[in-house]
Amino acid sequence: MNRTTTPRPNPRNTLKWLSIITLISAFSQVTLGGYVRSSESGLGCPDWPLCHGQIIPPFEFHTLVEYSHRLNASLLMVLVGTLFLLCWLRFREEKIVTFLAATALGLVICVAVLGGITVLTELAWWIRLIHLSLAELLIGSVTAIVWLSFTCNILWNAPPQQISTPNWAGKLWVISVGIFILIISGSYMVGAGAGSACSTWPLCRGELFPSGTAYAIHMGHRYLAGLILIAAGYIGLSFIKEDGNIPGVKQASMILVHSILLQIVIGAILVWIGFDPILKTIHLALATIIWMAVIYMVACILENHSRYSKG
Repeated sequence: MNRTTTPRPNPRNTLKWLSIITLISAFSQVTLGGYVRSSESGLGCPDWPLCHGQIIPPFEFHTLVEYSHRLNASLLMVLVGTLFLLCWLRFREEKIVTFLAATALGLVICVAVLGGITVLTELAWWIRLIHLSLAELLIGSVTAIVWLSFTCNILWNAPPQQISTPNWAGKLWVISVGIFILIISGSYMVGAGAGSACSTWPLCRGELFPSGTAYAIHMGHRYLAGLILIAAGYIGLSFIKEDGNIPGVKQASMILVHSILLQIVIGAILVWIGFDPILKTIHLALATIIWMAVIYMVACILENHSRYSKG
């Protein structure tokens, strides 16, 4: 009698799918958080960890918005914890993967704790700023894991090459640090009460440098956005031109450049139509996509450089 055997799942494939699902959940968490803030639903659940003292909260708009954010946070914690266990048990020899998974686990715990503190302190702006910062770092860690989980297949027939982009290391620092600072500056602007200060675009009240603290903060964010996004677009195009043959670089750079152009358009429309909550959420989501594209591009280039140096 022939005994049929069920093929065992490939740990690498499990890592690919789990890391992608975790990244989707992490991206959704930041996007939902943006909508919670823009729709003024932050106190839809005024207590923590329960909501109105209940596991199942009242079916009210602001409550459901905030509660959906909490539910996805719970899912994200389970996914990140499972991802860490998988990396620890099956990929411990790949130290960078295990390190990133451990980093993601530490970050998701900190983000969860800060989420509770945010509610208990009635939405203190500086806690929300740290909350978003750690959430974006979490997304960066998981994005790098996604890249590394696909490394074997992507690099199968792609020998490493010398990086041709001038001052490539410095450009990677500029683009990654710059985009992160830009995202955080947007959160600071909103937390300082200046998110809707300037109701015209590109000028504010017809002025390049309007007087008043709120107007100055808002325009400061615009100027910073213009400077960093132009630099990021230029750097992305330079990597496409000089090192587009490195696996993943051209794709990540194209997503980066097109997302920047779309972000500029969305930013202008957001002001023109009066700061619609949905567009505010899309604005943050696009910023996060730009951040993910940058991290993916950085991972591609550093992996290529590492293999080229060893060869």
